[in-house]
Amino acid sequence: MQRREVRPEILDTLAPDDPGAVANRRDLRFLNRFMGNWSWIARQARRHLQQGMRVLEVGAGEGDLGFYLRRNVPDLVQADYVGLDLWGRPKDWPSEWDWVQEDLLTTPFLPRPDILISNLLMHQFEDEVLEDLGRRIAHVPVWIINEPWRVGYAVWGLAAMRPFGLHPVSWHDGRVSIGAGFRGRELASLLGADGNGRRCRISADVRGGYRLLSWRE
Repeated sequence: MQRREVRPEILDTLAPDDPGAVANRRDLRFLNRFMGNWSWIARQARRHLQQGMRVLEVGAGEGDLGFYLRRNVPDLVQADYVGLDLWGRPKDWPSEWDWVQEDLLTTPFLPRPDILISNLLMHQFEDEVLEDLGRRIAHVPVWIINEPWRVGYAVWGLAAMRPFGLHPVSWHDGRVSIGAGFRGRELASLLGADGNGRRCRISADVRGGYRLLSWRE
């Protein structure tokens, strides 16, 4: 898996209530917990959140990550937390939290968030799109980003779940996501995460997570 390749995912062709889409979301909830994605994001949020900050979660989907953070980062309960997605506001989304139904690639990011959170989203975009996005979010002080780590054994781990009910959509899209994931400093370079007054820290988890934290000095 030397070369990053962005390919279509089956989920993008399915209606939200399609059985394959429902099963995929179930599988993703399990994978996010197993891989420690949500818990890593929660730890970063606790470290960087201060009173009065505005937090924007992009690609918020059905709100699963937001609900998890609300339970595990107490200071977020009363924070200015905003979910952004092409989907409409989830029915159980907290009334004191906002929701913006917009495209990440065209939203103006106003008012400016202090923290941007993204989970398993950036790998869906080609390099030139990520470069443009990086310029548009350069003014956001803190980025907390989790993505697939593009390593071969991540596919083996996914395959090990098949006997336990991994849906065919999840099996296909999971392999596509890993192939479009990141290694080394790829994502940092595309987004400009360590230039123009920014610093970043990159880590990889053996369970398949590629983590990028970037902040303005």
